[in-house]
Amino acid sequence: MSFPAVTPQHLVIAARAAAPLCLGGLAWAVLWMACTPTVAAAGFLLGASVLLMGAPRIRAADLVGALLVFMTVLECIHAGASGTLDGARWQACVAAAGTTVLLLKIQHLRGLARQDAYVPLRHLERRNALFGRTTPGRRAA
Repeated sequence: MSFPAVTPQHLVIAARAAAPLCLGGLAWAVLWMACTPTVAAAGFLLGASVLLMGAPRIRAADLVGALLVFMTVLECIHAGASGTLDGARWQACVAAAGTTVLLLKIQHLRGLARQDAYVPLRHLERRNALFGRTTPGRRAA
């Protein structure tokens, strides 16, 4: 008996199915379990991983930022219900978001290094310079 090959689309579908569970679990842990900063940061990283896999066509930094806004709203709701704001837990999630974005930028730089390792760093955000095309009216440097 042979099983079908797992494709990236299968992983995207699985991540989309798991996203509400991960985000709901994160909300439950923050609002009702009063989780520690370490648990909140781990939940944030899990939620970011699932969101990034479930939405491959949306910019990764935008998804991480949206998840951080979600976490901020959860902290505000928790502070309103309990009367105290857990700043350490929120700061751990901000640090996890920064780490995630840093890893995404490193992945981006590695991809650029695979394409052409000698592109000047000042051209990293200029995609026309990376692919050798020039904009109308400008010469290639």
